[in-house]
Amino acid sequence: MKKIITLIILSLFWSTNLIADEYPNSWKMDILCKQGKYEWYESAFVVNVENNKFSLGPFKRIEYGAKNIKFKGKIEANKIKISHSLTLKDGYQANVNYSGEFINDKEAILKGGAALNPPWKCNGRFFKVNRPPHFTPLKYLSEATEEIIKFTSYNPGIPLTIINGSYVNSPVEVSGKLILPKEGKNLPVVVTVHGSGGPSSFTSPAQSWRNDFKNQLLKNNIGIFEIDSFTGRGAKSTGSNQGKVSVNAGELDALVAYKILDQHPRVDAKKLGITGLSRGGSASNMAVEKKYSDVILGEENYYKASLPMAPDCFNVAFDKPTPTPAKILFLLGGADDYTLAKFCVAYAEKMKKAGGDVEVIVKEGWHHDFYTDAPANNCANCVHFNKCEIYVPEGWVMNDDGFIHEKQTDIFKEAFNMDLKKWREKFEKASTKPGAANKLYKKLYIKMYKKCGERGVTIGGDHGKETVEIAVPFFVNALK
Repeated sequence: MKKIITLIILSLFWSTNLIADEYPNSWKMDILCKQGKYEWYESAFVVNVENNKFSLGPFKRIEYGAKNIKFKGKIEANKIKISHSLTLKDGYQANVNYSGEFINDKEAILKGGAALNPPWKCNGRFFKVNRPPHFTPLKYLSEATEEIIKFTSYNPGIPLTIINGSYVNSPVEVSGKLILPKEGKNLPVVVTVHGSGGPSSFTSPAQSWRNDFKNQLLKNNIGIFEIDSFTGRGAKSTGSNQGKVSVNAGELDALVAYKILDQHPRVDAKKLGITGLSRGGSASNMAVEKKYSDVILGEENYYKASLPMAPDCFNVAFDKPTPTPAKILFLLGGADDYTLAKFCVAYAEKMKKAGGDVEVIVKEGWHHDFYTDAPANNCANCVHFNKCEIYVPEGWVMNDDGFIHEKQTDIFKEAFNMDLKKWREKFEKASTKPGAANKLYKKLYIKMYKKCGERGVTIGGDHGKETVEIAVPFFVNALK
């Protein structure tokens, strides 16, 4: 079991040693701690170093029932000491201490832990970062207007129900936060779709890149619309069970959101972009698929730009993709063992052959959730279906109707003891009843998981700054 524990601190001043970067006062602490078979990360942006002293917190550790935890730090010459104490649920008090030396003017190596049974042993860094600390007031973001918009979307179950229009039988209320520059009309907007971690990923202190991303877009007079696909569907996250919410829900939400934004007096729907990672990446990819887009928006309307990040191109792909005229950029991790890059590289080639304006960037060494503010670590509970590659090396593909392709009929019979024709009949029947298609989707998910689902992938990597440097210019160039 590994946990990412992120602590939130706001701004930094380090004596007179200022560095003339865009964010000159940003420092960060990353610590990997181990206790027997358990390990977790503590990650914090550090604030206000005055007279060589600083403090972090107070904050809570919910999992330990500990409250009002506060780090204290001290710098003497090239040495640094950081400590805090916490009281656990059973009343036991523990003192945690880190210490180390600066190896240069931008980094110190930390070691330490706590004398518990078994003891905590920690290793990490205190280092300079060229990006804003968590929740630091950023000029354009702090000046922006915010509006929560609730709208009716649907529970599509599987792609078949989107393409045949029966998705309308399962309405559900979802919401989004619209963030716009303080002034201006006919504004471009980037729609963001969250991943399995749910809408909390938009505010998670482990993803400080988001504030920088939003601030840079606003600086260029581009708004943001953050969709919450889970809350209205009674879910918080799906990482351990992707059957809780259909993966197709996000892409349908995104297409409906286009229509909602088209009605907004300050938004130009002809200048909409979309992005997201993992589930959100799949939604970004499928939102610029004509088989979906034309059904919801009509052929004349479509997202102008799409940036799918680490999408699933193994389980969410058409045999014959038909991309809209959108400008599309895939951002993939070469070391991603959750949603393998090779399937999206191959899918992008199919899209290009079909006339799509598609580019691909594969970042070698990057893992899934590459923008998270933590070193790459194991997510023991995260479910993937990479074992299915044994049966279908090219991945599961859909036909033009949005159902599992007929050429995989024999595979399903042999490997899953499933009759595709009967399953299609079941879905077509279910699509006429509210919620029935979604329930059937969950049954199909469970059946697939038992055969080739697995748990355990690598996530993280602390590449938020690089992500912003790729994403912002892409949307600025594509939408303006």
